[in-house]
Amino acid sequence: MNVSGLYPQVRPVGKTTGSRGGFTLIELAFVLVIVGLLLGMGAELLPMLVKQNKLKETRATVKEAKTAIIGYALATGRLPYAGSATGGSENSGTYRGYLPFATLGISGNDAYLQTLFYAVDPYLTVTTSTDEFKTHLGELITGAHPGGLFCDGGNIHAAVVVLSSGKNFCVDAPNDDNHNDRLDNADNYQLEKPGAPETASYDDILEAVSLTYLFGRFE
Repeated sequence: MNVSGLYPQVRPVGKTTGSRGGFTLIELAFVLVIVGLLLGMGAELLPMLVKQNKLKETRATVKEAKTAIIGYALATGRLPYAGSATGGSENSGTYRGYLPFATLGISGNDAYLQTLFYAVDPYLTVTTSTDEFKTHLGELITGAHPGGLFCDGGNIHAAVVVLSSGKNFCVDAPNDDNHNDRLDNADNYQLEKPGAPETASYDDILEAVSLTYLFGRFE
């Protein structure tokens, strides 16, 4: 009896036709080189991406603070004093210092976990109504009352300035005049222009509200 047709033929292991048993050493080496290059590129790009993300987030935070300050002026008819400490409260008679974020009802830290700084024209902190506030703005604009806050070498007559000390955690000149790495009443009323480019000695992120812009918001 012929039983050869009843059972399938078994082919020798490792001799399958038209297939490969795995990667060659050359192919494995090539793959490892590619993986190494990708890992190296990632290691170089990651710090750059983190830096850019923190810069973007801080710029947004400073702009949000500026918007909150404008809203506060429209609602109360005055601008808050600056804070002499990082607690978020305003302190009467302080015109350059920390952002009074608790008074404004916002967060006061930038992406570097540092409290934002704040400067205000003194004449705009003493008003008690929106009409009086607008009158004071007009007097500052026309020069009937001397201005107390400027940016960009005097080209921008500002009502208020908000700034982050940036990644070096230090307020830089010309914003810091007494070299104590922060903004306070000992500094003068001349600050850098908004959007000034980063340099080896300057990385502050600054936003300003001009008198004319704020005056227009009351129209």
